[in-house]
Amino acid sequence: MARESRPRKLEEGDDDDRIRELPTEIIFPHILPRLPAEDLMTRCRCVCKSWSSLIHSPFFVAAFSNFRKSTTNFIFKNGNRFFSSKIEEKQQGEGGGNKYKVPIPTPLAEISYRNGCIALDHYNTNVHKLQSVHGLVCSSFKCGPVFILNPTTRESIQLPHVNTRGFDTYHFGFTPLTNEYKVLQVISSWELGKWNHWLNVYTLGLGRDSSWRPLQVDPAMEIWTLHTGTSSTGSLCVNGAIHWFNNRRKTIVVFDVREESFSLVPLPEDFSQEYNDIFDTCSKAFASIVEVGGCVGVLVGRSWKHYKIVLWILKADQNLVWVKETITITEMLREATSVQALGTIHTGELGLCFNGTLEVDNPTLHLHLYNMKSKQYRRLDFVFSEVAVDPLYTRPIQLVTSYSDSIIPLK
Repeated sequence: MARESRPRKLEEGDDDDRIRELPTEIIFPHILPRLPAEDLMTRCRCVCKSWSSLIHSPFFVAAFSNFRKSTTNFIFKNGNRFFSSKIEEKQQGEGGGNKYKVPIPTPLAEISYRNGCIALDHYNTNVHKLQSVHGLVCSSFKCGPVFILNPTTRESIQLPHVNTRGFDTYHFGFTPLTNEYKVLQVISSWELGKWNHWLNVYTLGLGRDSSWRPLQVDPAMEIWTLHTGTSSTGSLCVNGAIHWFNNRRKTIVVFDVREESFSLVPLPEDFSQEYNDIFDTCSKAFASIVEVGGCVGVLVGRSWKHYKIVLWILKADQNLVWVKETITITEMLREATSVQALGTIHTGELGLCFNGTLEVDNPTLHLHLYNMKSKQYRRLDFVFSEVAVDPLYTRPIQLVTSYSDSIIPLK
């Protein structure tokens, strides 16, 4: 009787041989991009020079991001400490309800520089604002340095310091046409009875040649218009252009990241009337700029007498078509004293944070997600641990921005 053949026993190293036999067109576009960023940065990149080079390539960076389109990360600020938390797809509600618990926020990467130590998870009271663009975060400080941070890979760089005697405002942008990230610096100084303004641009990724460049503005553009009027409204980058709201002129300033040129976009005709009506009723009206489904939106809030938030969305930049949306404030939220719009997340819902802080004795922060099609809300509950909420540090926790996963290299 013929003996049955048995499969050969796998010897040590056979798995590695099989992996090496996998075609490159399978490994790089379909397998490696699915791995966690930590594994890619600490293990896969060390396999060989070709792997390290490929993981840093624009093709691989894009593939990594494409596999993570169903996630959104949030950054929280607790006085001078920062934390992040992630939600994936649609979080499962408790008992079929619309309340969702998310993972406990964890500390973010550390940022340090020569003249001391400023860390996003250590004490620092000078953080001015954070701006997120395509997975990178620009962190600017009052009278201090500017950092670019990749929260996913834990990499960070400090931009060269520019000595100024005035007030600095920074705007962060990206152009998909050249895959370039740029930081725009607007310097405003009051001298000899008038405001003076200067502009500088910094392009990431130029290595040792990276430096701030002075930017000349078309004389027809009144340079003082470029100042935000208030730093609280922030800016956002959409379709290769940075947008911010100018409170004084009630207009949107647009900076084309590739061309490094400016333009102005007028607000909708009924904006002033709506804004003034709200201001007359509560004396605390404000307008802010927000990203809505890849478009620029302008939001007017704090109209609690009318129980509504008014939002205009710029659907077509060239034709200046504004679409008006009115968001009704539910009865449970009408006692709120402020509202912060974080833009739309991966589900297409608009993130709204009412009374966007939590006190130390209440370790849960609520984010309401508004479905603009169904006109319904659902709530995300961010529950902080005792470690995150330091009882010795009584400042409230704030939800400040969101970002997407990315492995864009900074060094």
